[in-house]
Amino acid sequence: MTSSGLLRATLTVAVLCAARGAAGNTITVNSTADTAANDGVCTLREAITAANTNTASGAMAGECAAGSAGADTINFAIPGGGVHTIMPASVLPAITEAVTINGYSQSGASANTLATGDNAVLLIVLDGTTAGGSGLVVNAGPTTIEGLVIVNFTGLFSPGIQLQTGNNIVSGNFIGTNAAGTAAAGNAVGVSVQFSSNIIGGTTPAARNLISGNNFGVELNGALATANTIEGNYIGTNASGTASVPNVTAGVLLTSNNNTVGGTPAAARNVISGNGTGVLVNLSTGNVVEGNFIGLNAAGTAAIGNGAGGGDGVGCFGKSNTIGGTAAGAGNVISGNTFSGIRIQGVGADSNVVQGNFVGTLSDGATALGNGGDGIRVDGGNNNNAIGGALGGAGNVIAFNSGVGVNVLSGTGHSILGNSIFSNGGLGIDLNGDGVTANDNCDLDGGPNALQNFPVITSASFSAGIVTISGTLNSTPVASFRVEFFGNISCDPSGNGEGQTFLGSATVITNDLCNGSFGPLAFPVTGCPGVVTATATDPGNDTSEFSACFPVNGCPQVTNTPTNIPTNTPTNTPAGVATNTPTNTPTNTPTRTPTGTPTNTPVGVATNTPTNTPTFTPTNTPTSTRTFTATPVPGTATSTPTPVGAVVPTLSPLMLVLLALALAVGALFLMRRS
Repeated sequence: MTSSGLLRATLTVAVLCAARGAAGNTITVNSTADTAANDGVCTLREAITAANTNTASGAMAGECAAGSAGADTINFAIPGGGVHTIMPASVLPAITEAVTINGYSQSGASANTLATGDNAVLLIVLDGTTAGGSGLVVNAGPTTIEGLVIVNFTGLFSPGIQLQTGNNIVSGNFIGTNAAGTAAAGNAVGVSVQFSSNIIGGTTPAARNLISGNNFGVELNGALATANTIEGNYIGTNASGTASVPNVTAGVLLTSNNNTVGGTPAAARNVISGNGTGVLVNLSTGNVVEGNFIGLNAAGTAAIGNGAGGGDGVGCFGKSNTIGGTAAGAGNVISGNTFSGIRIQGVGADSNVVQGNFVGTLSDGATALGNGGDGIRVDGGNNNNAIGGALGGAGNVIAFNSGVGVNVLSGTGHSILGNSIFSNGGLGIDLNGDGVTANDNCDLDGGPNALQNFPVITSASFSAGIVTISGTLNSTPVASFRVEFFGNISCDPSGNGEGQTFLGSATVITNDLCNGSFGPLAFPVTGCPGVVTATATDPGNDTSEFSACFPVNGCPQVTNTPTNIPTNTPTNTPAGVATNTPTNTPTNTPTRTPTGTPTNTPVGVATNTPTNTPTFTPTNTPTSTRTFTATPVPGTATSTPTPVGAVVPTLSPLMLVLLALALAVGALFLMRRS
C-alpha cells in the first residue's frame, strides 16, 4: 500500500470510529424557514443550535429535539415534493459539536450509484444569497455533511463549507451548481479546509461531490491544513462529467503542506476539468497529486480543458511536491488543457517530482489529446526538478502537445530521464526556449540546465532484433554522464529528434580534453526504429536536449515530404578529435503515429573507448510502416573498441613542402608553353 493509501485508510477508520463512538440524537428539520422561535417548526438554524447546545428549540410540537453529548444527526422531512430551498437571512451558527447533516434523509432524495457520471437526486438546497457570509462552518469533528446542494455564498472568500477542525467528511454534495448539476450557482469558495485529516469525497459513487461553478473549487489553506484527502470528485464539470461548469480561478488550490489529491485506486480519481487552472500548488510543499483526470471528461475519452482563465492543467509554485508517481495508478492523465499540461513556475519551486503521467495523450499513452501549450514548462528561476527518472514506472509519456515536450526556460538541475517524448509541435526538450542549442567545446556556456551538450551518435545499426549504437560526448572535462538512448519512428523536423521509446542508458566519462565516447552498445528491441537519439545528464542532473537523429542502418526509413533536416555535424570540435560528418542524411518528415509504451530497461554501463570514430554514411531505404518497443536488457551493456574504418591520411610538413615545389614547377612549365 502506498503512503497516501495508508494515510487514507487510517484517516477513514479514525473518522468513522470517532463518529460511531457515541451515538447521539436525531433532530429533524421540517421547514425551509429561517426562524429561531417557539413557533412549532424546526428550521436548520434551530437544528444546528439544538445539536450544539443539547437543548430543544422550543416546547411546541414540531420544534427541534434536543441534541446530546454524542454525535447527533440532523435529518430533513420538509413537507411537499421536489427541491426545497433554505435561504438564511444571516450567517448560520457554526457547528461546535460533532454532527451529521444528512440531506439524503429528505423523502425522494438518493445518492449517486454510477461509477461514471452522477445520478444523485438532491432535494435540499442551502442558498447563501442573503446570508452575507459563509455557509456551513465546522468547528467540531468528526462532522459529516452529505446530500446537500450548497450555492451562492459569494461574500469575500466566503466558502459554502468551511472546515476549521479535523476528521470531517464532506461527501455526496453538489457545491456551486443547481440541484440538477448542470449550471453554475457558485460560491466564492466551494470547500475551504483549514485543519488536518479531512476527507473531501471518497472512493464510492455515493461519496462523489460535484464541486463546480465556484471561484475556487476546493481550497486547502494554512499551516494547519495537512494530511487532507480530496478524492473521487468531479471538480469543474457538470454532474455527468461531460461538459464544463468551471471553477473560475482553480479547481483545487493548495496553499498548505502534505495533502493528497486523488489516489492510486481508480475510485479515488478526481476529474478536475474545465477550470481556470486544474490544480494550483501555491507556496506549499509535500503535496501529492496522483491518479486524476486533469483536462478530460469523466470517461477519459475527450477534452474538457482547464485554462479558460489563462491557467494550466497543473500549476506548481511550491517545493518538493509530487505530480504522479511510480506506483500502479499513480500517474495522472493531464491532457486537453488550453495551455501547458504542467507548469513549474517561480523562484523556490524546487525539487518537485513529475513521474508516471500521461501528458497530451489518453491513458493508453498513444491516443492524441494534446495540451495547447508545452507538455511540461519549467520557468521562473527554480532548480532541481525531476521529470521522469531511472526507476521503473518513473517515465512520463509526453506527446502531441502543441508546444515543446519539456521546455526548460530557467534554472539548473532539472533531470529529464526515462520518458517517452514524441509528436510534439516543438522540440522534445528545449533548453532556453529558442530551438536547438548547438554544442560548444567543453560545455563552457551557461543557461537553463547549463545548456548541457547533447551526445553525437556516429553509428547505429539493426540486426536480429538488436540495435547497436556508438558515438561521442564533448562536455565538461573529467566528469561522469548518464547518456540515455531512444528509438523513434522518424525524425523531428528540426533534425534533433525526440525520444519515443526508451532503449536504455550508459555511463560516459569525459577525459581532460572534454571528450568521451560510447559503444558499440547493444539494445534488444521488438521491431526496428527508423532513427535513434540520445540525451546526456551531468552530475548536477542537468539534462540536455535530444541529439541529432541518426538513421539506423538496416531499418526502413520514413521518407515522406522532404524537409530540410540538418546533417549530424558536431560544432567546435577540439583538436585531435576526428570530425564526424555523416552524409546523405535521409529527409524524414515524422508522421504522428504513436508506438509502443516505453519500458524501463536496466542501465548498461559503457567503458570509455578511443575517440577518432570513423565516418558512417547511412543510405536511404524505402518507406514502411512499423512499430517497435525496447526489450528489457538484463545485466550490463557491453562496450568494445569501435572498429577503425576509413580514416583520411595526413601528410608530414616535408611532404607538403615537396608537393608545393612540384606544383610551382608545373605551373612555370605551363606558363612557358602558353
